[in-house]
Amino acid sequence: MRALVLALALAVGCTGFAPPARAPCAKRAGAGTVSMKDWSKRETLAEKVGGMSDQGFQAVGLIGTIPVEFRQNEDVRTTMAIVGQPLSEVAAQAGQFVKYKCGKGECGTCEVRIDGQWVRTCTAKVPPMPSGDAFVVNVRASMVKPKGASRFFSFRSFLDGFRNNVLGMVGFVTEGRKSDKAFNERLENEKRIIEIAAAKRAAKKTADVQ
Repeated sequence: MRALVLALALAVGCTGFAPPARAPCAKRAGAGTVSMKDWSKRETLAEKVGGMSDQGFQAVGLIGTIPVEFRQNEDVRTTMAIVGQPLSEVAAQAGQFVKYKCGKGECGTCEVRIDGQWVRTCTAKVPPMPSGDAFVVNVRASMVKPKGASRFFSFRSFLDGFRNNVLGMVGFVTEGRKSDKAFNERLENEKRIIEIAAAKRAAKKTADVQ
C-alpha cells in the first residue's frame, strides 16, 4: 500500500507540478551585424506638414485667445498667448530672441517697447486685450543673438600669437644681455676691490717691517 501511494506521489510530482517547458529562443534579427546611427538632418514636423503660417495656430498646438506680435525692424514673429502668461515665455514660444541679465526686472537689459512705454520682459505678463486686437511688442534692433565662434582659432589669432612669441623671444634675449653686462660689471668691481685690499695689506706689511 505504501509503495502504491509513493508511486502515485512521484507521478503527480513529475507531471502535474512540473514547470512548462520553455520554447527555444528565436534568433534575433540582425544579430551579429553592427548598425551605424544616421546623423543626417531629418525634417521637422513643421517642414513635413506645414508650420504656423501655413496651417494656423491650432494646427501646431498653440493655445490662447490673444495674438501676440514681436516686431524687430522688418521681422515680425507671431504667436498666441493666454492672459497672465509671462512675456518671456511667449517670446521663447515665438522664437524671438530677448537678452536677459538679472531676471528680476532690475537691470533693464530685457526692455521692449509696448504702447510707447519701455517694459521689462522678465517680469511683464500678457494683459487682457479687446477681441481681435493683437498685443504688439517692439524689440530693439540691437537685441541680436550673438553668433558663436565657427572655429577654434582664426588667421588673425595665429598672427597675434606669433607676434607675441617673437616679442617674448626678443625681450628674453635683451634681458639676458643686460644681465650678462651687469654680471661682468660686478666681477670687475669685485676684482678691483680684491686688488685694493691686497695693496693695503702689502703697504701695512711694509710699514710694520720698517
